[in-house]
Amino acid sequence: MASGRLDLFIAKLPVNNVVLTLNCSYTGSELLAIPRNTPITLKRGTIKQTIELQFLEGRECFADFMEMNYALARRFQLTALRRYSLTYAEADQTITIAPAPLSETVSMLTASTLGAGTLSVGYELLSRLGIPERQGMVIKVRQGKNIARMRLHVPANLSDDKLRVPSYWINKWKLSANQPHALQFDQRNFMLSLNVAAVAAR
Repeated sequence: MASGRLDLFIAKLPVNNVVLTLNCSYTGSELLAIPRNTPITLKRGTIKQTIELQFLEGRECFADFMEMNYALARRFQLTALRRYSLTYAEADQTITIAPAPLSETVSMLTASTLGAGTLSVGYELLSRLGIPERQGMVIKVRQGKNIARMRLHVPANLSDDKLRVPSYWINKWKLSANQPHALQFDQRNFMLSLNVAAVAAR
């Protein structure tokens, strides 16, 4: 068995082709164990289809991702820019795909000067959390029982891994600025949760 979590992108590919771009994250992907040039069956529930897999490494990215044709994604009821888990079973040469909407990581929390209604998320952090790159998208930010709606801002620097929360909310929620925090993003409701206590940076 081998598994991994990947983001889905729609691409102009033959309908049965799926391209996996792996080793974007900090650890090597287990999915590299899938044999090359072997017919693989992709399945989700009762939906099954034989696919041809291609593997890419070394592309600039911070989260592993997969690409497939729109028709194939539609058949499997998959949504672009969402995160999915892939589990490979060697016994029957199948890959089971399932939604993986929750992502967690640790990041430095700093104060933003963009205004009380704007949350700035660095591109690297955005990728690790599975937040779609949509400038101005509304994200719900939760700290304990507190929830605020903020618009997403993504800085141009692709290596940015910081979370910048408006000073207004840092003061109101009594957050610890310039400290690493545990973060969780839920793609189902676009909720970003901040751990109350600072945690050790990785």
